Amino acid sequence: MLLKASLMIAIGALIGWITNYFAIKMLFRPLKEINILGIKIQGLIPKRKMEMAESIADTIQEELISMKDITANIGDIELGEEIDVIVDRIVEDKLEKEVLSKIPMASLFITDSMILKIKGHIKDAINENKDEFFKVVIQKMEDSVDMKNIIIEKIENFELDELERMVYKIANNELKHIEVIGAILGAVIGGIQFAISMYI
Repeated sequence: MLLKASLMIAIGALIGWITNYFAIKMLFRPLKEINILGIKIQGLIPKRKMEMAESIADTIQEELISMKDITANIGDIELGEEIDVIVDRIVEDKLEKEVLSKIPMASLFITDSMILKIKGHIKDAINENKDEFFKVVIQKMEDSVDMKNIIIEKIENFELDELERMVYKIANNELKHIEVIGAILGAVIGGIQFAISMYI
């Protein structure tokens, strides 16, 4: 009788473990749809990849970060040094390559002090109109950049093999616990079945 009880509990535990093991595997496998006796089988994540991508994109955009969140602080960014470097480079390149190289005589009139004044006026104009400039850039970004589609495209292009490896690497312990819980529940069910069989 003890042997029978141990056997039923062991079989129940094995069935519970195997059931949960395959349930976890079927999150990803098979990657491509297969047909067995007219029944189409495919892993849950590969099958619902598009729906999951849209759901994740919606959650990220609505709950975590949106284009408005990104652009909200652009106006506060200090670009003083960067603007100076860009203006210096553009003015010098344009004057040297476009003007002075083509019209050498212009060097008589375009002195270093004049170049400094030109740079100063451009920098002042940029700084005075920075807020308006940022408004235009921000509006353009919000109108033209679709965060949701970018996220969906990234997820769609993500290789399922790599995603599977990542999930197992991150949640390996938790997935093992699910398998163990399956074995424990199977053992309990096996014990209950044995107890019931004693009274039948």
